[in-house]
Amino acid sequence: MNVEEKIKENLLKEMYTNIDRLYDYMEQHYILSDEHHTLIIKQLNKLKDQFYLISQNSKLS
Repeated sequence: MNVEEKIKENLLKEMYTNIDRLYDYMEQHYILSDEHHTLIIKQLNKLKDQFYLISQNSKLS
């Protein structure tokens, strides 16, 4: 693994942690229906997937 890949990996970990915090925030501050709970998870997972694709297909600045 080269330096750029390692940096990208660390950046993704940080972004994923922040996305997980968003989920925790929503769960702590709102009473979510099952439908909304599922929707939030689905959308946040999509966001993680998008960040992953961007990271894999883009160079660092």
